[in-house]
Amino acid sequence: MEIIFEKKIVDKIKADAFLFLCYEDKKLFTEELKLIEKLLKCKISKTGLEDFEGKEKQTVLIYTGENRIILSGLGLKKDLTLEKVRKATARGVKKTRSLKIRKIAIEILQDQTLEGVQIEDIARAETISSLLALYSFDKYFTKKDSKDSKGIKEIMLFSQYHSLEKYSKEIERGIYTGCIIGESTNFARDLGNEPSNIIYPVSLANLVSKRQKERNYSVEILDKQKLTKLKMGGVLEVARGSSREPRFLILKYNGGAKNEKPIVIVGKGVTFDSGGISIKPSAGMALMKVDMGGGAAVIGVFEAISQLKLKQNVIGLIPCVENMPSGNSFKPGDVITAYNGMTIEVDNTDAEGRLILADALSYASKYSPKYVIDMATLTGASIVAIGSVASIIMGNDQDLVNKLIAAGEQTYDRVWQLPLWDEYDRMINSEIADVKNTGQSRQAGTIMGGMFLKRFIGNYPWAHIDIAATAMRDSESDYDPKNATGSGVRLVTQFLMNECKK
Repeated sequence: MEIIFEKKIVDKIKADAFLFLCYEDKKLFTEELKLIEKLLKCKISKTGLEDFEGKEKQTVLIYTGENRIILSGLGLKKDLTLEKVRKATARGVKKTRSLKIRKIAIEILQDQTLEGVQIEDIARAETISSLLALYSFDKYFTKKDSKDSKGIKEIMLFSQYHSLEKYSKEIERGIYTGCIIGESTNFARDLGNEPSNIIYPVSLANLVSKRQKERNYSVEILDKQKLTKLKMGGVLEVARGSSREPRFLILKYNGGAKNEKPIVIVGKGVTFDSGGISIKPSAGMALMKVDMGGGAAVIGVFEAISQLKLKQNVIGLIPCVENMPSGNSFKPGDVITAYNGMTIEVDNTDAEGRLILADALSYASKYSPKYVIDMATLTGASIVAIGSVASIIMGNDQDLVNKLIAAGEQTYDRVWQLPLWDEYDRMINSEIADVKNTGQSRQAGTIMGGMFLKRFIGNYPWAHIDIAATAMRDSESDYDPKNATGSGVRLVTQFLMNECKK
């Protein structure tokens, strides 16, 4: 899909539909309607407006002669945020789903009242939200709907005001960055939505290996033989029950100076999680193909940063397994040895993600990293804790955690911090090994996951992001679809962009 900045005045633009963002404030709303009528040489009737008043979540489609006009509400101007711009844009764009539209023109909101927000940020926000809102995963349908939203081939951002022409470079940069981040997020969504008979450890490794040729990053793949030699007990034990061999992906992007410490991003890559011997209930198990959401997010981040050409050295580590029950599966009560030599008592085979992450986080030490960030669909308890509006973050370095919280606020791919207090640590002690993979009770389930991972952290600043609540949805929101969302891609990409600005 092509997204451009159209410098022509609106009455010279040829599009199948025009999208305008409107305030609820009566005076501003009236002025906006008059300007639209003047520029498009049309008359908008009260009947055509229906009950539209510019309120949040309101959208309306109006037919005026040759033009189709979509109005999307922002709410009151005093309450405006960049996220409201994203959501209003997304709702307006989604209004085209039932229409045969190939080209849509979207007004760039010109607003100087948002503190710290530039016109580039608004252009990026509208671009990203448009791409995310138009996403669909329909490759396995044999019959396509001719009115599908994928019919849109071009999006034009335009301004009603000539004054924005002087900001052409900033707007075009915002569109360029937004396209890359939006498409990278959608790529991560695709990976999460693929069925597990298509995406499994070996096929995912092969896909990323081919993908690197189109992007400016490299991939090293550790197979079962190499993992055995490295004594990665967590990965090998979890993979035992499946006929699919494990893989360990090492992605490398060298955009910084040679002597610059890399930032390591770790992603849980469980391509299907049945729970193993501690098997999950059948209801909802099909969605466990998205249990590699952390790994998909890491790949999405590499897609983004390699195209953005960030001046940063970044390493990606993705341990990939299937967790399946069989006569060869690891079992509750087993003791396994992780990469760093620590022994783990297996209390529950459905707490497998932390076992493979233990190997990856230990392995990260070899890079002498500046930071280590892991993303994982680790605990269902995180959904109980704060619902699906944010991911949960924990870590051993408050400065790093604060930076990720700030990046989350910028992108609205948000995180909320939980503590890793010493009192929790004793709850994962084992009577027969160094540590147990679950807590002693049902208390603080998400924190128990973080405390377990903390045991395997080397001498580096680390943050753990539990994306279990946000990596998939059971219904669509303004710009997130049902099922895989690509959670974490925008968050970590923004964090890396912020680090490059220092």
